[in-house]
Amino acid sequence: MKKFALFIVLSLCLFSLQGCGSAEVPVNITIPAGSTEEFVFSDEEICPFKNQITITSGEGLGDTEVILHPVECKEENAYEPAYLTPGMAVKMDVEKDAWFKIGVSVQNPTDEDIVISVNVKDAHVRIA
Repeated sequence: MKKFALFIVLSLCLFSLQGCGSAEVPVNITIPAGSTEEFVFSDEEICPFKNQITITSGEGLGDTEVILHPVECKEENAYEPAYLTPGMAVKMDVEKDAWFKIGVSVQNPTDEDIVISVNVKDAHVRIA
């Protein structure tokens, strides 16, 4: 009976951990007041734990281009911008276990900073 109870507990633990690695995490990007830069990058960095990540639009973000800027990588790869629109995901091939900043092509002609976000699936996030 003890073995059966242990089996049930371990099974429940495995099932509860099954989706932990693929949760979406938000990455905030502050667009400075008066910014006309082509791309503005996040202060937070992401580290993919697979060779592909999925990015979706988050709060306050409309149609834009999104790009990755390598921070700590073993391989030299060029990352091209991808078009991102609300409701549609962008899958990007990346170097596993490297660190990147995410950039968006958003301008801010106003006098106040704007904070937008993107959601990233299959990556860890750290504050730079």
